Amino acid sequence: MKIWIDFINTPQVTFFVPFINDFKKMNHEILLTCRDSGNTVALLKQYDLPFEVIGEKAGKGIMQKLLLFPRRMVKLYSFIRKNKPDIAASQSSFYQPVVARCLGIPSLYTNDNEHAKGNFFGFMFAKKVILPIALQGESFTKSWPLKKKLMFYPSVKEAIYLSQRSDLVALTSGTKSKIYFRPEPWSAQYYKGPLNFFDETLLKLSEEHEVVILPRDKNQIEHYNQEKFKSLKVAEKPLSLDKIVSDCLLFIGAGGSMTREMAVLEIPVISIYQAELLAVDRYLIDKGLMVINSQITYDGVKSFLGSFAGSGSEWLTLKEGEESYSLIKKLIYNLRNEQN
Repeated sequence: MKIWIDFINTPQVTFFVPFINDFKKMNHEILLTCRDSGNTVALLKQYDLPFEVIGEKAGKGIMQKLLLFPRRMVKLYSFIRKNKPDIAASQSSFYQPVVARCLGIPSLYTNDNEHAKGNFFGFMFAKKVILPIALQGESFTKSWPLKKKLMFYPSVKEAIYLSQRSDLVALTSGTKSKIYFRPEPWSAQYYKGPLNFFDETLLKLSEEHEVVILPRDKNQIEHYNQEKFKSLKVAEKPLSLDKIVSDCLLFIGAGGSMTREMAVLEIPVISIYQAELLAVDRYLIDKGLMVINSQITYDGVKSFLGSFAGSGSEWLTLKEGEESYSLIKKLIYNLRNEQN
């Protein structure tokens, strides 16, 4: 069986790596396509995965995104028609469900961002849809035709792939020294908040700690490579999760998957996300795995570090992730029995 997976942003790669490894062990052929966005290409290379880049980078402007969307769709259709996969799966690729439906390929779609406008395409054209349980109460899940094809998994997406990395739990103990910072998603369609609002606090923190910036793209690399930020260390290539977990004293993130990864692994996390909070973030906050404070100051960060005592969850979220992993793997595999 040939399984097609399409990536349009960096976190989707990490999500699918354990699935890809499992399906390869089952002797299935894997076809990977991607859009050149964020660190997607670099991460695919880091994992030594063969892939085909289809479509140009899209900026933050809505008109640019609207123009590039049909162009990539046409290129993707042509490539997939020639390569003839049997089934398809994606984590928030808005292109894949449409192309798959046009070519009669059953597809699975999942996303954990209820504000992403591209969900329309996934919800409408995918054969199956599975969402995190945090979205179960959202009104859109009751609409036709989504409710007829929808399931929920009992965790957040980060817990799904992290549940397959038992070695990471051991890395969370021991002496830590670094503060990692993940900036706000400058180019994301859904992000409407301010930019670079935390820079002065980072500089002040760097007087006492080694502060490592984990940029999302080249623009952020250039920003933090300015002379005034010379006290900060900029990771110009994606760092492995193992590296970050092994020496992370505190993770400060302006939203996104990496922030939730650290929370699931019960590392001290402060989210400074400025836009409307996602349901999956509220889910982790309610579990005591993450705090949200978009206005936190240097003194607030220091106070948090001095008072953090852990969540005491006993890795429950990771256990839920393992259950979710098995469920999604079964759904993907069973797509071959679906008839469009």
